[in-house]
Amino acid sequence: MADGTVAFALERIRDFLTQQVNIRIGVKDGVRWLKDELGYLQPAVRYAEARQTEEVICKWVNDVRDVANDAVTILQKFRSHQEEYAGLERGILDRFQTCICICKRESVLCGIGKDIEILKKRITVIKKRRNEYGINDILATPNVQQKNRTLLRTTAIDNQVDVVGFEDDIKALMAQLDSTDPSLKVISIHGMGGLGKTSLATKLYNSNELSHFDTRAKVCVSMDYNIKDVLKRLIKSFMGLEHEKELSKMDEQDLLQHTRKLLQGQGRYIAVIDDIWDIKAWEVIKIAFPNDENGSRIIITTRNKKVAETVDDKCFVHQLQFLKEEESWKLFCKKAKPTTPTMEKLGMEMVGKCGGLPLAIVVLSGLLLQNRSYEYWSKVKEHIWRHLKDESVDIEEILSLSYDNLSSQIRDCFLYLARFPGDHIIGAHQLKLLWIAEELIPEDNTGSGVVKEDLANDYLNDLISRNLIQIATVHWNGKVLECRVHDLVHELARNKAMEHKLLVTFDSSQQHRNSIHLLEGQPRQAIYNGIGEYFELSGGRSDCLKMRSLALNNLSGRVNLQEMKLMYTRFKKLKVLDLTSVNSERIPEEIGDLVLLKFLGLMGGISEEALVIPPSIGKLKRLQTLCGSDYKCYKLPREIWELKELRHLTFGYYSGSIKIGNNQKKLETLSLVQYKDWLEIDTGMITNLHTLSIVEESEDSSSNGGGGGYAYTLQSIADLTSLQTLSLSFFSAIIPTSKPLSYCQHLKSVDLLGTIISPSELSFLPDSVTDLRLVCSDFREDPMPTLGDLPNLTALELDSVYMGKTMVNSHNAFPSLQILRFIDFPELEEWQAEDGAFPSLRSFQKTDCGKLKKIPVQLERFWTED
Repeated sequence: MADGTVAFALERIRDFLTQQVNIRIGVKDGVRWLKDELGYLQPAVRYAEARQTEEVICKWVNDVRDVANDAVTILQKFRSHQEEYAGLERGILDRFQTCICICKRESVLCGIGKDIEILKKRITVIKKRRNEYGINDILATPNVQQKNRTLLRTTAIDNQVDVVGFEDDIKALMAQLDSTDPSLKVISIHGMGGLGKTSLATKLYNSNELSHFDTRAKVCVSMDYNIKDVLKRLIKSFMGLEHEKELSKMDEQDLLQHTRKLLQGQGRYIAVIDDIWDIKAWEVIKIAFPNDENGSRIIITTRNKKVAETVDDKCFVHQLQFLKEEESWKLFCKKAKPTTPTMEKLGMEMVGKCGGLPLAIVVLSGLLLQNRSYEYWSKVKEHIWRHLKDESVDIEEILSLSYDNLSSQIRDCFLYLARFPGDHIIGAHQLKLLWIAEELIPEDNTGSGVVKEDLANDYLNDLISRNLIQIATVHWNGKVLECRVHDLVHELARNKAMEHKLLVTFDSSQQHRNSIHLLEGQPRQAIYNGIGEYFELSGGRSDCLKMRSLALNNLSGRVNLQEMKLMYTRFKKLKVLDLTSVNSERIPEEIGDLVLLKFLGLMGGISEEALVIPPSIGKLKRLQTLCGSDYKCYKLPREIWELKELRHLTFGYYSGSIKIGNNQKKLETLSLVQYKDWLEIDTGMITNLHTLSIVEESEDSSSNGGGGGYAYTLQSIADLTSLQTLSLSFFSAIIPTSKPLSYCQHLKSVDLLGTIISPSELSFLPDSVTDLRLVCSDFREDPMPTLGDLPNLTALELDSVYMGKTMVNSHNAFPSLQILRFIDFPELEEWQAEDGAFPSLRSFQKTDCGKLKKIPVQLERFWTED
């Protein structure tokens, strides 16, 4: 978004003014002028972005964004020439060469000065246009479209939609509404826009099973709420319209007290508070509801999981799921039941594309009901999302509301999801690294010490909480491993990303040849399919040099060598290149020509042999992230260990040796390093390491009697005081003493695969550990006494760790544990726990524990037979 773009430009300008001291006064003054003007424009842009439904405002905002982007490009150009000059200066031999370098530098400064003057003129024009085209007047008027959206949501609650698939939801929620608990109970329903939260709440509200409630009311809050208006509508819903004149004279406090007095002593009440976006709105409204200990109930609907969970300490939170395949088809057939097998097949394919979203299915069935011909249904299927939006303004409006509610930084991260194909499974870790490389995660200027990786994780969780990103798979400890985006949400992200010039996609199977012009000037591009056609259509356009990011998601999975070389030579200014979704014959030497790269995702190979990374990779002096396919082996050249900016190095497999030295002081992630290579690393030089995975080569172990020819030790890990995640995989050797881990006071996640001498070794784990996984530990003693003393442990998985028959947990064992998984305890018969153990547990699973007949009473509510 423009607000984020301007903020990023201001950050870069401030850095420039701080670091570049020996430059022309005129140039520095011009840069200061840019900083001041963009600073004044930023608040106006932030306000205008909420009104981009007006075409003239959208154009004005885009002009500001373009100026901010061009300002960053100019400063980057200067920095590149500065580095080039510095390199030449270090290597010059005589005064003649010195003069040439100085003249070249002055020429660059002169060019930058002219570029800044052009930008100043553009900004002056932008400021004038605010008055000339009435932009100020438009911004000063009420947002009619937003009012219409509020009206849409307000009236939606009064229209009960006949949908299917709510049977289980109604059963679970009705049990809460009709329970014998006399306390005032809040039930919150959350889920993605269009899932049917309002319809479900209305079904419950109108249910005959709740006829014993003495009074009831329903009201919609919406995004742009007014507390006085909400309270007035709430009172009128409870009491009728006859009190409207009296209510108009009351202020907010009067209305709150009036509502509370109205409900006190009047028996059981039920209220539906629909579409809450902001927890602050509920904090005010809840004062109006007295707790008379008579079994009154409040139903809240929201798109935000965080809001759903925080409305009340004892709130019952219910997440509304997407419809199952058979439920989706049943809903579709309520309106547009096919009459022939051919039409039924077409219908099923289209319903499948709706991904279980009731709103999309209802709109689709209404659209197809208009014309039941095979030709028409085929046409709709070809461009289903365009037809759905044309048929119903509501569907786009409802989905856009979630987008409009995002902050500017998180909006950019959301729009970036368009670079992945629709319904694509996205690795959470890779996504966060890409956000950082694309400079979508802001720097921490507060001094709080928040690292970008943690902020990226917060952004991901926020988008998940808002139900804009779906969780595809979770790690054993409940953390998100993979995610996806619903096709309709993906379409929204793709269109908004193109509209706001954040990212554009190309797919030869769907785009017309003439649509290549949409790629012009776009800094980030993603190719879903047809890279050959993409190169043919784009030709030798000069704007190729403006491209900063390119991702290949070739659906065929293969890119030929010539296409790969052409990409390296044509897009010289790339900072991000992600090829992890495609395969090629080899990695060309030309990869070293992309000297500005910060993120490089390597392609997989076509053959089973290791894919050789060429020595030219040593030219990528700015590279921060280097990752490869999880299932491909790469041969690493020594030049990699000369890259001083390298922060993240992740491969599934590698050949050759890892020779980390003095150059890798910024390294934060090192995955699957072989133990023999780990012994050669001076850990005192990589104290910034956050994530480490060490694996013992099984071939070495077997050929050396399980010893690998060296004594195993973890002593060097004591130097890694910033370490947060550690994984050790020792297939045949004994994991040495874990005492060195006690020095890693920031360690959170530990994964140990291999034999451990004694459970007492686990006592060396620091109190900071929250996630622990043990596999094949081969304990002969009960590990529970030691494990239960880890104070902050929240997730524990034990897989084939203990061969004994009994286990005992002491009083107050596992005070923080929430997730517990037991796998393969073939001899375990009895498990006891004293009172107070497992006070926080919310999930327990066991597999292959056939002899276990007695478990602690604290776990009985989770008990299931194997």
